[in-house]
Amino acid sequence: MPSDPLALALEHHRAGRVREAAGRYRELIAADPRHADALHWLGVLACQSGRPDHAIPLFERAASIRPDDPAAHHNLGTACLSAGRADDAVRAFERAARLAPDRGETLMAWGLAHLVRRAPGDADAAVFAFRQARLAGFDTAELHRNLGVVHLAAGRTDDAIEAFVGGLEKDPHDPAAWHHLALAHRHKGDLRQARKCLNKSLEIADDNARAWYALASLDAEAGNHDIAAALFAKAVKFDPTYVAAHHALGRALESAGRHAEALRAFAQAIRASRGTVKQSLAASPVSKTRDAYHDPDPLTTLEKRLTDPKALNFHHAMVANAAVFSPTHVPTDAIANLFDRYADTFDSHLREKLQYTAPELIAQAVARATASDDESKRYDILDLGCGTGLVGPLLRPIARTLDGVDLSPAILEKARAKNVYDRLDVGDMVAIVRDRPGAYNILVAADSIIYTGDLVPLFEAAATSLRPGGVFAFTVEAGTGDRYLLHPKTLRYTHSPAYLHHVASITGLTEESLTPIVPRHEGDKPVRGLLVVLRSPPSPGS
Repeated sequence: MPSDPLALALEHHRAGRVREAAGRYRELIAADPRHADALHWLGVLACQSGRPDHAIPLFERAASIRPDDPAAHHNLGTACLSAGRADDAVRAFERAARLAPDRGETLMAWGLAHLVRRAPGDADAAVFAFRQARLAGFDTAELHRNLGVVHLAAGRTDDAIEAFVGGLEKDPHDPAAWHHLALAHRHKGDLRQARKCLNKSLEIADDNARAWYALASLDAEAGNHDIAAALFAKAVKFDPTYVAAHHALGRALESAGRHAEALRAFAQAIRASRGTVKQSLAASPVSKTRDAYHDPDPLTTLEKRLTDPKALNFHHAMVANAAVFSPTHVPTDAIANLFDRYADTFDSHLREKLQYTAPELIAQAVARATASDDESKRYDILDLGCGTGLVGPLLRPIARTLDGVDLSPAILEKARAKNVYDRLDVGDMVAIVRDRPGAYNILVAADSIIYTGDLVPLFEAAATSLRPGGVFAFTVEAGTGDRYLLHPKTLRYTHSPAYLHHVASITGLTEESLTPIVPRHEGDKPVRGLLVVLRSPPSPGS
């Protein structure tokens, strides 16, 4: 079965291996310059890494090849909007909306493009787009807030207040909605409500320089100059580039008779207007995005953010305490430390308390997969995550060479004492398998894959390491859905049959069998598992 290069690239992309994904998209485009999917997804990567100017020509080429694809036009609009090309964004979203009139996300984005452009007629066009999005089922707090902003910009204060209140009914913790609602009340002349809403916004997010400025302005107008100065100082603290806030601070200090401080504030205003004051980290979501344009290698920066070991450790810890999506794998240090501590009691605990049968199930699967071979044939075998070597003695009789790999040095010493392995290595199984192309007839993994969610790198490495017609037999915990899931209590992964089918297919491995099993018991209850046997493609002509 041939591999699926696009599906593999998408899996790498989804797992955060964006440099690998980008390289594969480029290979597809080099082989076929009209590969619309590769062009499109490379454009998505460029947008994600903060380079919309690089993404725009890729989306344009994809849209020209598939002019009736609404996704290409939608993403082209997104890139144009990010690059400050509002006219082009409006046209792209309008085209996408015509192609997919019931797609709320596109209608929402179309309205935003009109809101950003602010040409004559754009306010009414944005209201129309937002209302169509709502009719399409995209009735979110963000939509109500944006609808309120449009009404406020057009001077329709009552409509704006109604929209902001509707959004806050859906998300009462949206600081931007409270801020905008305050502006609407102020426009209407209700200063008491304006102050109340600004305080609520700052209670939720106290780093909003614009909200501090608005609150300070109320006190400045009321003649509370010392209070206003303190609040304007908050605004410039969170955004030192905010020129108007520096000027307002200077005026408030001057009105309060604090002339020396006022002079310093006006001097800061001049520096801010000349761009010589740096943006603070507390108020720099925009500046961080802009920095990506000047990053010499934005894909590396993006990948580090997505796959950094510290982030993985934090992500892994969160799964145990919150309903978040699963990380791609358990941190390797956590696995090594666990099994180092577990080494002395590993075998007895598995066999006596957990009724562990995965090694025997693996050996039986290998026997079935090699039943048609000559009885005298011997195989080069690699035991992935071999632990103390429970599988080794069962496969030694058919092995020409028997190698093992594990993350835990302490547990490998137990395997070495069994004297059944020819070679034992401490390390990551994927890296070791990848570095041994065409080295093995058989790969086995008894319950070691349960610590890895994303199986694409392992399956790709296995397809490279196996000789033609080679066997890959392993056990996993059975899951549901179409992906993998890290269980919050056991902190082990379950894999669905659909996911195993998919990854085997796109990596060019043939699924010979997928059998429900009980590899062990926990708490006197059987663990639902799967025994999977895959085979690499036969040699040509065989």
